[in-house]
Amino acid sequence: MAAISTSVDLNRVSAIVGYEIQATLEGIKAGNLPQRIGVLAEANSLNQSGLPNSLNFTTSKEVGEIMGYGSPAYQIARILRPISGDLLGGIPTVIYPVVEDGTPTVTTSTIAITGTASKTATHKLIINGREQVDGANYSFVVEKDDAPAAVAQKIIDTVNAVLGAPAIGTLSTNDAVLTSKWKGLTSAELNVVIDQQGEAAGLDYAVVNVDGAGTPSIATALGNLGDEWTTLLINAIGTDTTTLDALEGVNGDPNAKTGRYEPTFFKPFVALVGSTLSTLTGLTAITDARKSEVTNAICPAPNSTGFSFEAPANVAFIYGKIAQDTPQSDPINQLYPDMPTPDDIGEFSDPSKRDQLVKVGSSTVKINSSRYQIVDLVTTYHPDEEPATATLFRWVRDLVGLDWNIKYSYSLEEEIFVVGKTIIPNGKTVSAANTISPDRWKARLNGLADELEDRALIADAKFMKESLQVQIGESNPNRFETTFKAQRTGIARVLATTNQTLFKFGG
Repeated sequence: MAAISTSVDLNRVSAIVGYEIQATLEGIKAGNLPQRIGVLAEANSLNQSGLPNSLNFTTSKEVGEIMGYGSPAYQIARILRPISGDLLGGIPTVIYPVVEDGTPTVTTSTIAITGTASKTATHKLIINGREQVDGANYSFVVEKDDAPAAVAQKIIDTVNAVLGAPAIGTLSTNDAVLTSKWKGLTSAELNVVIDQQGEAAGLDYAVVNVDGAGTPSIATALGNLGDEWTTLLINAIGTDTTTLDALEGVNGDPNAKTGRYEPTFFKPFVALVGSTLSTLTGLTAITDARKSEVTNAICPAPNSTGFSFEAPANVAFIYGKIAQDTPQSDPINQLYPDMPTPDDIGEFSDPSKRDQLVKVGSSTVKINSSRYQIVDLVTTYHPDEEPATATLFRWVRDLVGLDWNIKYSYSLEEEIFVVGKTIIPNGKTVSAANTISPDRWKARLNGLADELEDRALIADAKFMKESLQVQIGESNPNRFETTFKAQRTGIARVLATTNQTLFKFGG
């Protein structure tokens, strides 16, 4: 009989006591795939020097101190890690800084003031749909006889007192000039409105914008993703072709087995990108060039005056927690927690248009209680040759929640029971440890099928078991091959009910 403990060498004779701990994963269940949220975002221009390759943060304050308060990185961080109600908890949130590239320019909003205040009144700025940031508001008080220069200075002082504001105020003669804290195309979304709250007090305001330009490259930031499995990646740069192409190039294609879908690596992501477009035509112009791509998912905030990069932060905040805790679930009907919302969302308000939007590869929302509510969260994948009702890689939930969780659970079983084990033929019984046979592995996977069905990740364990094949390589004794089929569970999205109403006649 073989020794049951080898903490002391079997050849020892002299008196000795030995004790050892052997760590093993055997008996453990995989649980859900741990989520990891990455962010590709810019720092303020004054914070460009010495940026880290990555910044793992648990508070928005950490991001503000390193990448600058008011920067795209900070604005996303304050949504992901709000001061109260941090639902993401232990889910890692990591920023990969995107540095300024070439010769980008800032955006300026020049506020020209005419007239002299006829009375004391409270006016306020609304910057990108927000009256305040982190509890600091944009209200200012004009007093009787205030001239334009005095009012301009009050506007400047108000903006500069809000640490998280996306702009800095300066005085230019009698005008208040608000300059974006970072440069480039994303700064061109700076939107400034003066709300006189029903009392003009003899003053008129006119806002003139000069848009910033320049799109930075995300290549270096993408290279810093490394080997860790980032499941959701927020793209704060935008929907320009170069950026979306770069994301697709790195992430790859599950059909072609490229990029992060390469079978010996397999750590893909879904890239969330915001859009404030409100028409089918506008979204189709982005998605139709990406019919066969599974990487990018549009996060819509139609007609919002907020920064478009805030929309994917809202979606990641919602879906990251769902994917972590209940991956079989979908974010359908969830409300954006922190996104400026307009009264009119254009064609997104029409259910028929939303159906068309999904079919061309755009996620959709509607308005509920003055907030955006998720209806569909999809990738741009919509190839012509696949039926519109059963597109393989459309739903983000099917990828992140189902396919990747099945892979994660399978890989843990494989690591424990197969990797590095001695392969023995079926029907053989040996006393040696660390062995595996096709039949024994098949039995383990039968148990996995039951577990996946119980977790509602697959629809039918029996179907998976019947499809399961395991064999030793025909020309390589060190090769162990496995194949199986798994049927995804669905989500109750389209509900059809018929009520045939009749009259009752007679007795």
